[in-house]
Amino acid sequence: MSLPWLRESWRQVVSDYQQQRFGHAHCIPAREGLGAEAYTQTLAHYLLCLQPTQRACGRCKSCLLVQSETHPDYYVLRSEDNRAIGVDKIRELTQALQQTASQHGAKVAWIKNAERLTTEAANALLKTLEEPTANTYIILSPERTSALLPTIRSRMRLHTLNEPSWPEIEAWLVQQLKRSLTPEEQLRSQQFLGAPLHALAALKGEVSDNIDYVGRLAQACCVDSKWPLPTKSDWAGWLDASEAWLHELIRIKQRVAQQRLRFPGSYQVAVDWLQREQITVAEINAWLALCYNLRKTTSEQAGLNVPLLLQQQWLQWKHKP
Repeated sequence: MSLPWLRESWRQVVSDYQQQRFGHAHCIPAREGLGAEAYTQTLAHYLLCLQPTQRACGRCKSCLLVQSETHPDYYVLRSEDNRAIGVDKIRELTQALQQTASQHGAKVAWIKNAERLTTEAANALLKTLEEPTANTYIILSPERTSALLPTIRSRMRLHTLNEPSWPEIEAWLVQQLKRSLTPEEQLRSQQFLGAPLHALAALKGEVSDNIDYVGRLAQACCVDSKWPLPTKSDWAGWLDASEAWLHELIRIKQRVAQQRLRFPGSYQVAVDWLQREQITVAEINAWLALCYNLRKTTSEQAGLNVPLLLQQQWLQWKHKP
């Protein structure tokens, strides 16, 4: 495992597998900025390998098929165009898993965007989780584990990936960039605590972060500036920023150290507003649940006026019942 903060988790997984206590059903939250995608992919390849040691050998026939993306016993299912994953796809998958492995090894199914499984699809998957065929592994990667049905969660092993500390993140960034960070880069990187891959991409200029969106939301929420006007082309970024800002408010309410906040530039206006309006964590969690529900609804229904629905949610932040 190339990411240092995930090595201990990986060692535990390999030990459990080698001692035949690994289990067949696993939930690995899709924390992209932490490296969960690479971790899960490495795990899937390891399970398919015919001669694994501490990782997949990379030389056996199964590994070569994985590398060429033609392995007949490796199934990757994901949401298409942010839509729900329906029951027909799950039935097709479960039928395939009932068949004998073509390579006489393991069968691995990786369901990405697992929070988008419809209730009917989740129930169709449940039987396979309860009665799996031999040498079959199922991995679910939801954005939020809580979005899965309790009956699904209870039948899976939940993997918790370690988050590196800021000194560990800084040391890794220095190693990747092959130079020291400037003070400005240090400040910007600290906005990605828990997501070092995103920090590296931002420092390389490969992606833009949502700090500007969050800053504008903070001003509208706490200082009575005008609310932004989302459009059909950028509403997803505003929804991401909404969730990021609400998470930040929760961290502030929980008295997380200021140096561990993602958006320290908005700290004081947030503190003043939370105290002035006596906002509770329960209220913030309720607003966050509305964001999650809006995200889920947009994946299941077409033709919604999402910018308007998002603006209506923002207004609730200012007008408490």
